[in-house]
Amino acid sequence: MIISGFNMDSEEAMVEMEKTGSSSDSQPDQAVPLSVVSGLRIILIGEREAGKSAVGNAILGRGMFDAVGVRTREAVKRQGEVAERQVTVVDTPGWEWFPSRGSSLGVRREIVRGVSLCQPGPHAVLLVVPLSFSFTRRERQAAEEHVDMLGERAWGHTVVLFTVKGGRLKDATLEEEVEESEELQGLVDRCGGRYHALYGRPRKGHDAVAELLEKLDNMVAKNRGELLSSKEVLEEAREKEEEEERRQQEEDREREEDLRRVKEALRELEMEEEIEEVQGEGEEATEESTRQQRGRRRYTDEKSDSVESSSADPTSAPPHLTWSDLRAIRDQRCKTQ
Repeated sequence: MIISGFNMDSEEAMVEMEKTGSSSDSQPDQAVPLSVVSGLRIILIGEREAGKSAVGNAILGRGMFDAVGVRTREAVKRQGEVAERQVTVVDTPGWEWFPSRGSSLGVRREIVRGVSLCQPGPHAVLLVVPLSFSFTRRERQAAEEHVDMLGERAWGHTVVLFTVKGGRLKDATLEEEVEESEELQGLVDRCGGRYHALYGRPRKGHDAVAELLEKLDNMVAKNRGELLSSKEVLEEAREKEEEEERRQQEEDREREEDLRRVKEALRELEMEEEIEEVQGEGEEATEESTRQQRGRRRYTDEKSDSVESSSADPTSAPPHLTWSDLRAIRDQRCKTQ
């Protein structure tokens, strides 16, 4: 359910959307009714070190969020008066773009909690993207995953906000930078063509924050004052989390089943190897027994020959005869005498 988020002034000013960074859903020359939003609510999302806290400080005009370099670990809400109206900004923890599954569950929960801090819902989602290095396909996927997490309607309330450090765009304009990058252009297209930039070194006589708020007012007016319902986002996030937990439990069960099957196969293999080893030992024992029996027969035959030759010449007893052999010779001689 989309909830109306502001009251339209009695006299609405008709303004023309700027061609640069305007919505692709409307023609460049099409007039859109604009009303300054009283009680504007904004939530900042983006990857780690994208500059979200700095953006919040710039919008509110003073250092109300963590300083640069300090990691935001939970959603934080700050309010201030900007251009004679109340503005609420919620900063959220940034996600890691490089893991295969995007950000941790904790970061996702804090982003959703950040939406709940904007009751009854935010007018705008600022997707903060740094232009300090090339924007990859994986970064675009991570950004899209987190906007999708807020529901399909979130795209209609999202503006890509580029943070530009130093002289990053010395040799190109922002428009050229976006057009030359397939991933940046694709992300901007998902947001209806809406984007803006805040510079680390603001240009003289250029109020980028005022222009940003104007673009947000245009977007809200185009959305007829409808905002992103916190209740709807929370319900959808809860459903997705439950679905994710079910999927994770199913994967765990499948993994345990696979492990059980592997262990069972290994036990069967070990049993087969033990059986083969026992059979091999049995065959070796049989062969050894046969060899021993053959050896005993040869020894007996040799001893018999020795006994017979010794009977003819008792003094020629072979040196290898044992006492038993000598007794046998002695008994034989006694019988023949």
